[in-house]
Amino acid sequence: MATSTRARALPEFGRSGLIRWLVATVAFPIGGYVGNAIAGPAATVPAALISGLVAGGVIGLGQGLAIGLRGQPVIVWAAASAVGLGVALGVVTATVGQIDTTLDAVLLGAVSGLAIGGVQAALLMRDGLANTWIWVAASAIAWAIGWFITAGAVGVGLAPGWPVYGLSGAVVSQAITGIVLWKILSRGEATALAAA
Repeated sequence: MATSTRARALPEFGRSGLIRWLVATVAFPIGGYVGNAIAGPAATVPAALISGLVAGGVIGLGQGLAIGLRGQPVIVWAAASAVGLGVALGVVTATVGQIDTTLDAVLLGAVSGLAIGGVQAALLMRDGLANTWIWVAASAIAWAIGWFITAGAVGVGLAPGWPVYGLSGAVVSQAITGIVLWKILSRGEATALAAA
């Protein structure tokens, strides 16, 4: 039963899926821009929550389409990603205030990656994939690195209160998570075939 659900919800990823996943990187600056335009700088908890929900939804939609999800599964993936980023950004903003240092940004990245990775891993697990905890850890690391690259290495100013890191960080984080997702889905496919 899990095999047929998985086959319906998660098509084969492969190299073309990895390329689509990398193309979905554009969802980060788009989501960040739209979230910031709607809610303003993520300097207060309500603004952080709203901008995180918007940015997370756009990013989740891009990622879900890259995986090959269609219909209700892509909507669920986008909504789960929206909630993950919105809650994480709201909690970190409530704890430290507006993100204005590289250390704050890396903390935000780790917490956001844990939250988004957690909800996405639950969806992957629901589709019969094992070891989805790897996805949670990889997401936390990738999002922390994404913020470090944007705020620390590239030096993008944090004053505008963006809900998510920029394109430079997104390219690296999507590469990390794309490779991990490829491995997770490959193992899941091999397990499903062995069980058949």
